[in-house]
Amino acid sequence: MTATITTAGQEHRCLRPGCGRKLTSEASVRAGYGPVCLRKIRAAALEEARKDFTDEQQAKATELIRDGGIVPTPRRGVFQAVSSKGDATYLVHACGCNCPGGLRAKRPCYHTLAARILGIASRRSLAKAA
Repeated sequence: MTATITTAGQEHRCLRPGCGRKLTSEASVRAGYGPVCLRKIRAAALEEARKDFTDEQQAKATELIRDGGIVPTPRRGVFQAVSSKGDATYLVHACGCNCPGGLRAKRPCYHTLAARILGIASRRSLAKAA
């Protein structure tokens, strides 16, 4: 049984511009978007996050995530990442990393991209991003 969630007689509708469909699940109402729109928004956010990184950095970030080499810390948005050699760990956030490459390079390191990807993937609501 699917019913439109209402608050004081108000219907909830998708916040994505051009959509405006009724939101029928509690999870969609909390997120502010239906599942299809949420996927589209996340895909656009991932594309935006990847645009400043080389193909090599993107491949390394994907590998780091796939291998479990980056894990969240108790601090929100902060991760601990393993070096490519596996002999050191670094603190990383979507804004930067304390690895040698992240500290001295003109372009963010691949650890930073991995943190951005994980941050986007873990967001429950992207209402503020739209």
